Amino acid sequence: MMRKAKVEFLPPGGLGLKVVFTPPWDAAAFAIAATVGVALGIAGAFIAGRSQSAEAAYVAAYDLRDAPLAGAQGSRSELIARIAALEPTERFPAPPNGKDAVAAARPKLIIIFDDMGLNRDAFREVMGMPGPVTLSFLPYAEGVQELVDKARRRGDDILLHLPMEPTGSADPGPHSLEGEMKPGVLFETLMWNLDRFDGYAGVNNHMGSRFTRDEQAMKRVLSLVDQRGLFFLDSLTTGGSVVSRAGAAVGAEVFVRDVFLDAEPGRAAAQRQLALAEAIALKTGYAIVICHPHRETLDTIGPWLTTAPARGFELATISSIRGKSENMIAAAP
Repeated sequence: MMRKAKVEFLPPGGLGLKVVFTPPWDAAAFAIAATVGVALGIAGAFIAGRSQSAEAAYVAAYDLRDAPLAGAQGSRSELIARIAALEPTERFPAPPNGKDAVAAARPKLIIIFDDMGLNRDAFREVMGMPGPVTLSFLPYAEGVQELVDKARRRGDDILLHLPMEPTGSADPGPHSLEGEMKPGVLFETLMWNLDRFDGYAGVNNHMGSRFTRDEQAMKRVLSLVDQRGLFFLDSLTTGGSVVSRAGAAVGAEVFVRDVFLDAEPGRAAAQRQLALAEAIALKTGYAIVICHPHRETLDTIGPWLTTAPARGFELATISSIRGKSENMIAAAP
């Protein structure tokens, strides 16, 4: 059920202090070092002058299981908000055709399949679709290294789908991160998850509508994620997420998803979200889309991926935009 909440836009981020760990690490050192990150020059960024109807359309476009969603940060989120508020007939600017399509920079469609590893049949079906795509594997799934290796050989990106505490009674699974954990316990739990398999380029949250509101806890997580040379993708399961702000504080590379494909069941809803993703990619150069290996989603996204290149789009991984996103916060010297 959709729940209405105040639309919030996270600050655009500023310079921060980067936390560096020198092995051997221990829980106490991790807890102390992770608190060093202090955000400098954080300024609020709110969209002004939008009508209530446009705001309502934006909230509806980003609604998800755990909470109504809001934008990410900075000018990109403002542009996406305007795109999402358009009427459907205004969302379909014609992509370039023919020679112009080849010559022009092709907008990137970055498709992320969450909750991978539990259903082998779904994995095989995704592997039969055009790519590259990005697959996010749950760390508590058994025997995922074989699947990860196969996807990497195909040219796909891999994420670790990190379980985090949600608001409400939903179960994120075993070894999930909880906001009330003491620093040492949080560190041990995080390490258990990060060490479950190899070959992932980044981490994104599984659920986490409560945990991602806890700035201090997110600083601790992002410090270690950054130390390992990884990025973090905020799945944005709550409009109150402070992931971007925490990333700014510790100098971590953070991305924020643009479109959630299958928050609302049904192929018609998924097709509307795919149209929104295309509009965002055409306007901004790329769109980050999260979906799940549900039956209706697979049936809808398969043909769309097949025809996307002919419409002038490039199927890309999230690693392809590393260093190019305005969500990336440079560390202070």
